[in-house]
Amino acid sequence: MTPDEFIDWLAPAAQRICRSYRLYTSVCIAQAAIESGWGRYTIGDYNIFGRKAAAGDLFTEVRTREYYNGELVSIVDKFKLYSSLEDAIEDWCLLLTQEPVYVKHIDNTSLETFVQTLAPIYATNPNYARDILLTIAANQLTQYDD
Repeated sequence: MTPDEFIDWLAPAAQRICRSYRLYTSVCIAQAAIESGWGRYTIGDYNIFGRKAAAGDLFTEVRTREYYNGELVSIVDKFKLYSSLEDAIEDWCLLLTQEPVYVKHIDNTSLETFVQTLAPIYATNPNYARDILLTIAANQLTQYDD
């Protein structure tokens, strides 16, 4: 998929679901683009967020790269499997609005503040916030925010 095709595929469902949680659709789309390489590296059919599996989740094991102690290393980890795109987006929204580590630390007062507080919790990449904001700007994703 091209970036435009990926956005066209994801944006309608993301807008509808993110709106109900009062989350930024632009961040949802940008994170999905980064985590899945614009859909090229989707885990299973719908894990576009790189969501790891928890106890009881359906999962698949995948080799991935993570930052540990400032060093990028390759590991095998368990990733969630979803039955639909909507389920994946809903799970992303639930994670950010119900998981205590996110609820306690995420500041939703502005897009930039939201990204800056989300990034260090969500990803090991020290440049994750910058990457999200650049992806949003480069693809004019704020047009999908309500």
